[in-house]
Amino acid sequence: MPLSRDVYAELEQVVGPRHISDKPWILAGVRAAQPSSPMKPPSPEAVLLPGSAAEIQQIVRICNRHGIRYIATISSLIGFAYPSGPGTIILQLKRMNQLVEVNAQDRYAVIEPGVRHGQLRTELMKHGLTYPVAAVGPGGSVLANFACSSGDNHCQHGASRTNRYLLGLEWVTPEGELVRVGSLANDAGWFCADGPGPSLRGIIKGFVGQWSGMGVVTRIAIGLDAWRGPPELPTQGRSPSYRMRLDPACHKTFVFKFPTLEQARDAMIAIGEAEIAQAVLKYFNASAALLATESANEFWELWDSGLFQRELARPLYVFLSAWTHEELEYEECVLRDIIAEFGGADVDERIQRIYSDNMDFYILVGALQRVLRLGGGWAPCKLSGDSIGHMFEVGKAIPEFITPFIEQGRILDAPDNWQIIPLEYGHSAHIELLFLYDRNQPDWGKVPMDFMRASMQADIRNGHHGTMPLRTVAASQAIGALFSNAHMWANRVKDAFDPQRVSNPF
Repeated sequence: MPLSRDVYAELEQVVGPRHISDKPWILAGVRAAQPSSPMKPPSPEAVLLPGSAAEIQQIVRICNRHGIRYIATISSLIGFAYPSGPGTIILQLKRMNQLVEVNAQDRYAVIEPGVRHGQLRTELMKHGLTYPVAAVGPGGSVLANFACSSGDNHCQHGASRTNRYLLGLEWVTPEGELVRVGSLANDAGWFCADGPGPSLRGIIKGFVGQWSGMGVVTRIAIGLDAWRGPPELPTQGRSPSYRMRLDPACHKTFVFKFPTLEQARDAMIAIGEAEIAQAVLKYFNASAALLATESANEFWELWDSGLFQRELARPLYVFLSAWTHEELEYEECVLRDIIAEFGGADVDERIQRIYSDNMDFYILVGALQRVLRLGGGWAPCKLSGDSIGHMFEVGKAIPEFITPFIEQGRILDAPDNWQIIPLEYGHSAHIELLFLYDRNQPDWGKVPMDFMRASMQADIRNGHHGTMPLRTVAASQAIGALFSNAHMWANRVKDAFDPQRVSNPF
């Protein structure tokens, strides 16, 4: 139901008339069906653009007084960014886009929600610094990936997931209290997160984040790493036909293929034990073909040739990034020994050239939007994490549920289109299975839910930690027992912090 004029006036008093609207043509933009779903989300009652944490506090308190649900969002590229029921308002945080501080000495940056990867990454390079850019493309919100949603990245083998880089943060709780976490709580600056063990970081972010289900994070500090490249990326050409090569004396890319998944797994583990390489990953092959082409016709020509299916069924991508040429030579020698020991070989030179010519694959992933090019539906599943060995067990079990969907023509014939990315030199790993389907087929809207359900049921049968515990009640109850009844703990936390269930309830 629409907001009453009195409630609308209260909200307008907070943000000003320019930054709130319930006009039908404004609301229409946030109730359209996404490409991967036939369902239109319920319309929000209003869209607000707050400009500060103080304004968000006031809005959240008004929502609690009147029982109004709210969702804070930036890019809105996932279904959780849209209302799940009536009586919801959207807090679009794009006005809060300050890069507040870059502390090169203590290696941290302080940012607001509207700061994008393309903005922060390029600025930090001027200071000789970097961070693990989530594999969402340059337009993604840094804060959302670090504090509110998943944040796996191509270089986490030599670094880590984004949640491990989260330092001090500023958070408006679901009831409107402003909390400063970590060293910030004692006015000691942004440099340190809260202590070991159970913490507010775990409540706010945990492994994957709360998708605006636990209040609003308004500022964060993230830890930074040293950047081994130049202050500006050396690009040639124009998008989509561009190249980006780093100094070959210190940077080199490789793609290897293996006869079996077990050999690829053991090589990945050995590379981590040797503590070499910035990036190591078993990558998607259909998605790689999309990234390597500039049109849908080019993709189908490449895919129909079978090259990527033959060469990239069981690959390892490796990116070496060193301070000196001598260091690079050493790492390459170690790498070559490991690949030979486990039966690996170089892939076709045509594939290798793609990554040698465009090292952006390991930096900003600027071409990531190409995976959307086919115009059909696509969706990810699995998305969880465990040991490298366990993630490969999950991968080996994919054929048992994916084959019927392929045989029935419901999804693209790409059974190897899944990735495993280790982190922290192999201490754990992340898995993701991405499937593509034709929206022109009958009942196409059932494909993603049917496929995700089959994937989850396979994990339950096999006792695999492959499917990330989801926000939807039925799915979280089904998979929760595999994760120490995480769904029960999540509900207890939700009840404690958000008793009225107004913060993007699930």
